[in-house]
Amino acid sequence: MRFVTKTSTALVLAIISGTALASASVPTSPVAGNQDTQASCAAAGKQVSAALQSNPNDAARREKKMGLEYCNDGYYHQGMAHYARAMELLGVKS
Repeated sequence: MRFVTKTSTALVLAIISGTALASASVPTSPVAGNQDTQASCAAAGKQVSAALQSNPNDAARREKKMGLEYCNDGYYHQGMAHYARAMELLGVKS
């Protein structure tokens, strides 16, 4: 019985520790751990829109759309990455 109790206790502690580590490494919100904000997304979106007016490009337009969707959902870092890709496709250096 003593072996079963020690093994069960060790197993329970391992599960609890693993759960605590997993929950500590998972961000609790879309914006956790990065510097991008709603304001930076809006500014980048305006820059891409202005660049698209002078240089229409379907691939860049799709990237802008994805950037807007991510930013609207609160995933600012991903949105900024799509905006950066759109600017890259338009040949604009940042």
